[in-house]
Amino acid sequence: MDWRSQGPGGRHPPKVLENKQAKILWDFQIQTDKMVVANQPDIVVVDKHRKTVVVIDVAIPSDSNIRKKEHEKLEKYQGLKEEMERMWGMKATVVPVVIGTLGVVTPKLSRWLQQIPGTTSEISVQKSAVLGTAKILRRTLRLQGLW
Repeated sequence: MDWRSQGPGGRHPPKVLENKQAKILWDFQIQTDKMVVANQPDIVVVDKHRKTVVVIDVAIPSDSNIRKKEHEKLEKYQGLKEEMERMWGMKATVVPVVIGTLGVVTPKLSRWLQQIPGTTSEISVQKSAVLGTAKILRRTLRLQGLW
């Protein structure tokens, strides 16, 4: 089944997508033995053959907050990373994908994107962020009584 047909408006993939090589968890609460504060990242990619886990969390803050937000994401999921490594016996990596509302990125973004299985270009995530910002602006500017 095509993930675009899932969820309201076809915008969300299923919570779990799996084949022989990989498992992808979307906005899925990870159960851990030890209590961790942040246990529901945006995306988790499990490579069954390489025995690796990539924890991906996305943020679109104001352009001036991108470095701070990137650091927050790394800190936020450190406990989950450690628990996954211990429980699942796999090497885990936390990947913050942080793009400013107007497309600004940190110097580390291309390195972070390389850690995500598949091909994710810097320009494609920047484009998504800017288009999302434009959509919010269009919706906001249509509000009655705003002007």
